[in-house]
Amino acid sequence: MMTRAPLRFGACFVVISTFGVRAYGDSPLRVVADRPVDITHIRLELTVDLEAKVVVGTATISLTPLRPVGSIRFDAIDLQTSNVTLAVDGNEHTQVDFYNDGKQIVVTLERQLPAGARAEVRIDYAVRRPASGLHFFGPTDAEPDTPLQVWSQGEAISNREWFPCFDHPNEMQTTELIVTARTGFEVLSNGTLVAKTDNADTDTTTWHWKQDQPHVAYLVSLVVGKFAVQRDTWRDKPVTYYVPPDRADDIERSFGKTKRMLDFFSERIDYEYPWDKYAQVVVEQFIIGGMENTSATTLTERTLHDYRAHLDYSSDGLVAHELAHQWFGDLLTCANWTHIWLNEGFASYFEAIWAEHDEGTDAFAFNMFEKAESATGGDEKHPVAHRRWHEPWDQFDVRAYPKGAWLLHMIRRSVGDERFWEIIRTYTRKHAHRPVETVDLRKVCEDVTGRSFERFFHDWTERPGHPKMKVDYAWQADDKLARIDVKQTQDGEAFHVPVKLALVTKDGAEPIIVEHAMHEKAHTFHVPLPSRPVRFRFDPGFSVLKEETVEQGRDLWIAQLTDDPDPVGRILAARHLGKSHADAETQALIDALKTEPFWGVQGEICAALGEAGGKKARDALIEALKLEHPKARRRAAEALSAYRDESKVLAALRLIVEQGDASYYVEAAAIESYAKHRPTELRTVLEPVLDRPSHNEVVRRAALQGLTETLDPQVTETLIAWSARDKPRACRDEALGALAQLTRKVKLPESVLNRVVQTLTAHLSPHETPRIRRAAVEALRDLGGDAYPAVEALETLAKQDAEGRVRTAAKDAIQKIRAVAPVQPEVKQLRKELDEIKKTNEKLQERITELEGKTAK
Repeated sequence: MMTRAPLRFGACFVVISTFGVRAYGDSPLRVVADRPVDITHIRLELTVDLEAKVVVGTATISLTPLRPVGSIRFDAIDLQTSNVTLAVDGNEHTQVDFYNDGKQIVVTLERQLPAGARAEVRIDYAVRRPASGLHFFGPTDAEPDTPLQVWSQGEAISNREWFPCFDHPNEMQTTELIVTARTGFEVLSNGTLVAKTDNADTDTTTWHWKQDQPHVAYLVSLVVGKFAVQRDTWRDKPVTYYVPPDRADDIERSFGKTKRMLDFFSERIDYEYPWDKYAQVVVEQFIIGGMENTSATTLTERTLHDYRAHLDYSSDGLVAHELAHQWFGDLLTCANWTHIWLNEGFASYFEAIWAEHDEGTDAFAFNMFEKAESATGGDEKHPVAHRRWHEPWDQFDVRAYPKGAWLLHMIRRSVGDERFWEIIRTYTRKHAHRPVETVDLRKVCEDVTGRSFERFFHDWTERPGHPKMKVDYAWQADDKLARIDVKQTQDGEAFHVPVKLALVTKDGAEPIIVEHAMHEKAHTFHVPLPSRPVRFRFDPGFSVLKEETVEQGRDLWIAQLTDDPDPVGRILAARHLGKSHADAETQALIDALKTEPFWGVQGEICAALGEAGGKKARDALIEALKLEHPKARRRAAEALSAYRDESKVLAALRLIVEQGDASYYVEAAAIESYAKHRPTELRTVLEPVLDRPSHNEVVRRAALQGLTETLDPQVTETLIAWSARDKPRACRDEALGALAQLTRKVKLPESVLNRVVQTLTAHLSPHETPRIRRAAVEALRDLGGDAYPAVEALETLAKQDAEGRVRTAAKDAIQKIRAVAPVQPEVKQLRKELDEIKKTNEKLQERITELEGKTAK
């Protein structure tokens, strides 16, 4: 699954939680759930009424007790249960006693079922306007174009809200859905379409889907709606694409590489795609980037994009991520949420592996560099395999996604490609259709290589943080020695990491490689060399997740910028040189930008020039707005925000703001940079931009954010208007965030501030989408103490919201607001008293002036 987060280069939906680090406090130790029975099959016979937002049906659950049981419990949230029957060992069904407490359906038995018995429980039930699990949509007065549709979202523990099950990831069963819906609507679920029957007397159609290989309950999918459907095959298996009826032209751009990915992953893993079909469905208002339901991935509308967005936006990362989950997450599933990195880390790494295969080694290196930036900037208080979490969603952050990907990358770099892929193949074959824990991967690594991986998995999955390394290089000319001091500066014990150094002694020579297994906090290398090195690189190839600070001479940095074959080395050099502000370093960056072949490094050089400052860098960035690759042009536009009160910069940016760019994203970057200069005509220039639609509304969103730079309290009315339900959804949550940003930038009149808080609080309503509720929560969090009047509403959300991510965000917001709120009433009172004093002073000054005037006369 991919979650929502800000996009930098538009390559895919970055897979991190946007919440801050949470305090877990006294959360209980989380372990794999107890399984008194083995559920072998779930059969759901359902009738779906889209208009009424109701599902009525029967769940037939086949099971075998693993020990004698006197009752059987199913997870079931607010299911209206009317009848329960039981059949044992093939006998007829008979009614049994049960009770439903709103969270579980408990079947009570007259006598114990022995271990090994074959039982079948049949439950008649209804689901009416569920808060989660099943998401219904339809036209309203505010949004008349919303289509009739329903889709499910089971991860982490929401499928229990529309069918009874053992809703834990350590139970796998086969499933089938027999779904009746109005004729003309598509019905999609897991597995093979066994039958499709028109019911002429009721104007309905019954669809029978069957998944005959076991999978976990949270991966069961149901989608009902009207779609344009494109059908294809791969190795005789159906491959289908479901998109909104008016978006069929976007299918090839968005999903065109799916079959190549199926080939590539099947061959690399040496385990052919395991399911009977592969479907991808783009649904209405999906709450995350994508969800890997077995054989039927559900995706956000942002996956689809037009030809202009395709210049510098790709769905390939998202498509590859969800497809990789069909092995890692579906075929093998984490045994509990402590080990979710085994799902998300694998899928995140396979995104990068696809980029390596499809776009080359530079794209792969850059992908992993960005993942490292995200992983090292996240939670340093909790380990990857953390066992004390409040809710499953607490685990879905940078530790599971980019850090999880980096764990695999470090194993690959440590053992080499041949052994790494043997590990992946062995792990997959050994644990197919089984729940897995971190120790299972560790044991495979050891079995394949004969090496102990206990310390590696201790460092990287059982303890928090990562190495922070300080490297000092010096050339000792008299002794012809390179001295390199390497220190780990993080708190606590050393990480056991491989240290690799590369030194080049003359242009064109092969590097001299020095390696050391660093098990200590500090180590000094003395490297004898025939002559002074012309280039030095710590960790060439970037194989260890870490933060690093390297001290070396200017000439070595410039050589690294121009000659390092690894794009990450060139990026690190650009960043260092940009901090110097010296003319020689700036000129080196300008020269390198003219010859650099890779857009990722071009973009980083642009960012470095923005930090370097000065007229030469400014002019180079203005010229960089003409770079061929739009992702590099975007970084040039972003970097120009640093040059304030520069008429040349304003003119260059305004030209793009008013006339546009071939790329939506370059245009949006120019709007944001132009706004940061706060020109007097900013509002006049930006308001017409609100008439420009674009992919993911990036242009309008940039304009809404840019309006906060006017520091004009009247802009709040524009932002409030754009948060209303008649506006595009991507703009609505941006407007909510912009309200908080404006409030932080300028002291609003109390009446205006109250209106902002009231607006944000109103968007916490359960009638809003989870995405809007979460945006409102995060905006209130950003208001700090000013949002104190909303705490009560946030507390309700934290306890009752159906979406785990919204609950977690609300808890985070309450914590941050309360951290500053105790002083807020006193601050407001003092401000009020200060205002009264100012008014008194003004009156006294007026009286003094009046008396002095009379005295003068």
